[in-house]
Formats: sequence, structure tokens, C-alpha cells
Amino acid sequence: MGCVKSSNANDQDNRRNIVRKPRPWMHKRPITGEQLADMRNTFWHNAPRFGGRREIWSALRAAAESDLPYAQAIIDNNGIRLRNPDMTVCYDGGGARYELPLYVLAEPTNLQGYVRRPFVVNRPNIIEETLRRR
Repeated sequence: MGCVKSSNANDQDNRRNIVRKPRPWMHKRPITGEQLADMRNTFWHNAPRFGGRREIWSALRAAAESDLPYAQAIIDNNGIRLRNPDMTVCYDGGGARYELPLYVLAEPTNLQGYVRRPFVVNRPNIIEETLRRR
């Protein structure tokens, strides 16, 4: 007699909804940390204009600027589904699509200097904050 393991769709969805580190990328020309920070700030400032819900954009920003364990908790607690594990394409519970460029998720390989990370990086209480909003 054999034994067959079964799993439900939620188990499969949870396995696919795991945040991974983005692949290395290179900007077309070397940029400084300050230039990268400006690019990121411009994107996040304009992101809600692309559609979707403002609170999901805020959660995506917090996740993008956090370490992987915190990013995973933020994604899970806000009901965000990942099409790509590196968070470049995500969906909210209503099916709205959110596209994130690699430059908001990781530093380029030809970065000159370092990037000053925003205040939300590695904030343990970000998980509690997202849970309170629900």
C-alpha cells in the first residue's frame, strides 16, 4: 500500500508567496548612493498615481526597505500576493497590480558609495503597525 500526500491550494499559494532577494542588476552607468536614493524617492512619491490602494503602496515600500523576514511579514499581513518572488510584480486582495522596479528593491552592482537607508528599515514594530491597520 502506498501513501499519497495531498495539499490544498493555500499551501501551494503560501509556498509561492515567499519573498526572495532580487537578482543583481546594473544601471546603464555607475550611479551614486544619493542618485539612487533620489530615484527611489521619486518612484515612491509617484507610485500611488499608478493606481492601486495607497496603503498597499505604503506596505510595499516598507517591505522593499526592510530585511527579508520583515518584508515577508508585511507582505503576509497585508494580503499581498507575489507574482514574482523578488516583489517586482504584486497583487492586492482586490486584484490590483503593483509593479516595482529593481532599483527600489536592491542596489545596482555598479553603485558608487553607499545608500542611506530610510528610517523604516529593520523596524520590528512595522509588523505590529500593519496588524493594527487591519
